[in-house]
Amino acid sequence: MRSFFAWAMALALLCAAGQDAAAQDQVTVAMQNSDAVARKLFSDLVARQIGAPVAADKFWAYEVDFNLDGFSEIYGFVDEAGCDGVKCGLFLFVLQGDGYRELLGELAGARLTDPAKVSLGNFKRSGFIDLQLDGRIVSWDGQRYVDAGTFPATQLDAAVYLDACAKANPDDAVPADAVSGSPCQCRFERFQAIGFTQDQLDHVVEGDYSDGDDPNAYSRMYATISDVVIGCEISMGRAQWQPAYFTHGDKEQTQVLTFDAFIDTCKGQEWVVDQRKIGSPDRAEGLCGCLARELPTYGVTQGQLDLVTGYYAGVASENDLDADAPDLLDSHDAASEACLQQFPSK
Repeated sequence: MRSFFAWAMALALLCAAGQDAAAQDQVTVAMQNSDAVARKLFSDLVARQIGAPVAADKFWAYEVDFNLDGFSEIYGFVDEAGCDGVKCGLFLFVLQGDGYRELLGELAGARLTDPAKVSLGNFKRSGFIDLQLDGRIVSWDGQRYVDAGTFPATQLDAAVYLDACAKANPDDAVPADAVSGSPCQCRFERFQAIGFTQDQLDHVVEGDYSDGDDPNAYSRMYATISDVVIGCEISMGRAQWQPAYFTHGDKEQTQVLTFDAFIDTCKGQEWVVDQRKIGSPDRAEGLCGCLARELPTYGVTQGQLDLVTGYYAGVASENDLDADAPDLLDSHDAASEACLQQFPSK
């Protein structure tokens, strides 16, 4: 079963192309290549998590981006009859610091959620989109997903904010329909839900986001307000969360590739692990997975990917690569730079 959140952009491309057959083929190949990368990373990570490899026909996996930073998390499902929710069910791996961390196992019962009943929430908290697990909403606390109801809410004075919001844009004070209420009311209720203080709300009204002794306070406040505004637009069916911009190659993907050998060889290179933004085996695997996903967008074929694998392993030279594809190393370097630009900080 294809995940609810995978390939929203691919579907948008199909709509833009008017369901053109060639565009559908390109998106299908791109999806298969992304899925192949996700399956490789997931198989490595879940085997370590549960202490045993999982048969290829017993799991599915997708790349996801819950914090919209352009770098993928890995989401998958291990199918097992009579699942105990420990070594099977849903898994979500997020790269934090030096390693991948599995998060759904920390939520009681989450791993046993029916995948068909998992969906994106309307709002973000602490940079990550909320998840709905069979009607149960979980939110990001800065390190993990926890039940949304565990966050403290506040009771704020609505009058000044709602008046200021209506004056700034009168249309936002008008209910979208009989059920949704107005965007201004939605934003106010969300500010309470995420625990804004009255002082913070007053700063929103005044447009004065005092940074005090913290130089990043303004940017954090601006990002939070922006997430609230967009979340309300999404809850009213007026918008969708947009992924971060990523400098992909511009070549059509016409060939489904096999990436396992490339990723295994790539992540085993000392110069990859020792790169200043990497520094650990898990981060190396994350980078190599990103690179595997990006190379096909530069037109890299299976034969060329195998050449790069051989180059990493020391059995192919730069001359070998140049003889087969003069632009191959340039494409590799461009894909590497794109991945490193989006790579999570430690």
